[in-house]
Amino acid sequence: MNQTQYKGIDEYLFQKRTQQDLSQEGLALALQQFDPLFSELDSLTISRWERGRVSPNIRRQVALMEFFGDEPHLLLANPDFELKQLPSMSAFQQMLAQQTNYNHVMGAHPYIPQDELNFEKLNKRSDNLLQKLRWVCNAHNNLTRQRESWDAEFLAQLVLFPSTEAIFYQIDDILMGHSLYIRIDEDTLSALLSGKMQETQLSTDDLIEQDKPACLYMLSGYIGGRHVAEDSLLHMLFTLLENPLNLSLGYKARSDIGIKLMDFLSGKRVGQGEVLRDRLDGAKYRGKRYSYISFNLPRADLIASPLMLNVMRNQGRT
Repeated sequence: MNQTQYKGIDEYLFQKRTQQDLSQEGLALALQQFDPLFSELDSLTISRWERGRVSPNIRRQVALMEFFGDEPHLLLANPDFELKQLPSMSAFQQMLAQQTNYNHVMGAHPYIPQDELNFEKLNKRSDNLLQKLRWVCNAHNNLTRQRESWDAEFLAQLVLFPSTEAIFYQIDDILMGHSLYIRIDEDTLSALLSGKMQETQLSTDDLIEQDKPACLYMLSGYIGGRHVAEDSLLHMLFTLLENPLNLSLGYKARSDIGIKLMDFLSGKRVGQGEVLRDRLDGAKYRGKRYSYISFNLPRADLIASPLMLNVMRNQGRT
């Protein structure tokens, strides 16, 4: 972990450049070769960055830290590291409140207080895993109105694979949220996100161990209330970041809240499912409803998303 503390990108850039005995012009040329984000960079811009006259956008700050061999999330998560362009969490919190304050229907939690914070967070080594997976399958099948039919035995083979990450949120033995992440190669991720491959076609042969480069795919996820939302986002972030061999995160949004979450995370849309007629079915995107909208988030883009930076920095204050 990087022990050096910096006040902001101006101090960071100046110290790193001088430590490597690079001129501003030399750094500009090196960065042009390193990342297309810097294709038109010149020494004057670097001078302005170092003097604090202007700041590079957050995505460029991430790329600068990668160029110098640092872990961007370790630096940017520090609340004392100044980020002039970081929006507040208020818009996300308002969205979450709107999405969770509705008349409860099947799949929601009318029995759990809205201010309940004392939830249990369990992993796949917890008791009654197969029952939890049955509940996950029920939720998925209900959400997709049986267009997609999962069963617990299919899901168990994927979840029990060593590199699969599974988290369950419970209050008084009531399952109120979960997230399941698998590691797959880029071709398999592309096939899933484009709809050329269905999740039920996956087997353990498609999964990749932790010590090899791979893409994360959120196989299933549900946030059962505002009380677990921030923890779930933190878990998403750390699942991606704790292993530098995780290249990107893929996700199929099958509900409105999934679409809104990807908007806040700056997810790139890469595919979509069938158009649906029922206004309460599927996910709404640009005025139409779809069985799913699929997104891909490269590692660096997720780190640079304002939502994730706010979540990390808030965690750093606790």
